[in-house]
Amino acid sequence: MSEPVTRKIYITDLNTDLTFLGEVKSFEKKDENVTVLLNNVTVYEYSSSNFLYSQPEILLSGPASRFHIEDTV
Repeated sequence: MSEPVTRKIYITDLNTDLTFLGEVKSFEKKDENVTVLLNNVTVYEYSSSNFLYSQPEILLSGPASRFHIEDTV
C-alpha cells in the first residue's frame, strides 16, 4: 500500500509580511478569493526569512491578490 501524497506549499501573505509553510489539507478558489487550510505549519517573517513559530493548523482566506502561493521543491 502506498501513502497518500502530501502536498506542501509556501503561502506568503503580502499584507502581513508572513510566509507559511505547510501541508495542504484543503484549497478552494472561488471568484477572486482563496481559502487554504494548512497542517503542520511553520511561519516565517517574509522580509527576513526568520522563523517565528509553528502551529498544528492555520486557515488563510482572502483575495487571491493578497497571497503568493508556490509549491515546495
